[in-house]
Amino acid sequence: MSAHRGRRARGAAFAAAVPLMLVAACSSGAGSAGGEDGEIRMMVNLTDNLDQAYWEKLVKPFEDKTGLKVKIEGPTGKSVAESFPQQLAAGTAPDVIQSIFPDDDTAPELVDLSDEPWAKGTPMFDEYAMGDKHYAVGVGTQTQSLIYYNKSAFEKAGIAEPPTTWAELADGLAKLKQAGFTPLQTAGDFQTGLQLQQIYHPTLNQLHPEWQTSVADDKLTVGEAYEPAFQMYADWIDKGYITKSDVGLSPSQADGNFTAGKVGLYTNGSWFAATLNQVKDLPFEVGVFSPPAADGTSYPGPQGATMANPYMVHQGAADADGAKQLVEFLVTDPAAIEAQLGSDGVFRKDADREQTAVDSQIQAILNDAPELVAVGEGQGNVRLPVTGFNPKFTEVAQSLYTGASPADAAKAIDQWVDENR
Repeated sequence: MSAHRGRRARGAAFAAAVPLMLVAACSSGAGSAGGEDGEIRMMVNLTDNLDQAYWEKLVKPFEDKTGLKVKIEGPTGKSVAESFPQQLAAGTAPDVIQSIFPDDDTAPELVDLSDEPWAKGTPMFDEYAMGDKHYAVGVGTQTQSLIYYNKSAFEKAGIAEPPTTWAELADGLAKLKQAGFTPLQTAGDFQTGLQLQQIYHPTLNQLHPEWQTSVADDKLTVGEAYEPAFQMYADWIDKGYITKSDVGLSPSQADGNFTAGKVGLYTNGSWFAATLNQVKDLPFEVGVFSPPAADGTSYPGPQGATMANPYMVHQGAADADGAKQLVEFLVTDPAAIEAQLGSDGVFRKDADREQTAVDSQIQAILNDAPELVAVGEGQGNVRLPVTGFNPKFTEVAQSLYTGASPADAAKAIDQWVDENR
């Protein structure tokens, strides 16, 4: 592991940092606040569709089978990411934690699941290893590198098949513009940088496998890795394939433009399928394909992905065995998996389940992906030597709308990494 990686907290784990000495003060030896006897506390992110009733229904078969009681708790702060480190510091951490990942500070507080036979076959188990330890297990994946397209727009523009190379994509964007469509829908907020990463994952991870590790080991810079993507993006802006004013749109407004039939292509993750599946009477048929790959590389390329519905077990759990049994149930029981798949764009490779037309296309892309690769700051052992990468990358990508050159963008992201590693 690179010496750079231990300097600060990593990954998508926590929005609020907790001093290491505070976390250490409530290590596994200090025990847990715990619940009543035979009760397992599980903290989850509660949403409009994944509400308290959903979670209680999900764990009910486990309770009936084991006689254990599961207490579903929402975050005490804004999110699980914020609440878990606060509760660790206070000595009130739950037994099972859903929706977040370990980092260098909190990993010592979690149970290593490496030797659990049931854990080894779960999605992206090895991709989320830290060193030789495995603290998180998940139900499925959220597939990041997808391009949704309007099949009617393609037909009107004379595009027979989804592009598989960058040259074919450029040709298709030109035809869509000529046909009167927004060729490629973009948006502001977090989505600007995210979309550029998503569409470039399959190429980047062939040109520079495990590129985050290469940056951490000083063998590559982020600017070197992404300058070709910045150049491509700047060309699309200059040619009008991307509408400059779209950088001022919210992601929900961009979603609406696509579902209204005004757009040819829209880069997004698997979670967008849930939005599409809720829209009644779409004015066109939606297609989905894996992004094109650069000349000299294979198609389809590696698929950017993240573990979905991850679970972790706190070492200080009052009933560690019961907590592990609960997590085993959530990620291996067929009915529990079925209940969690499809929610918020959660898919599982080779899953056999009834799906919508859009979902089935995403399932096929996931099944055919030659590899699932780390996105953004990275995950597990494949990580950048900085935190906060995605917001900065979005800022740099948005500078291309206001005249920054690809070289300027590459220099800016490298300067930020050097200052923050």
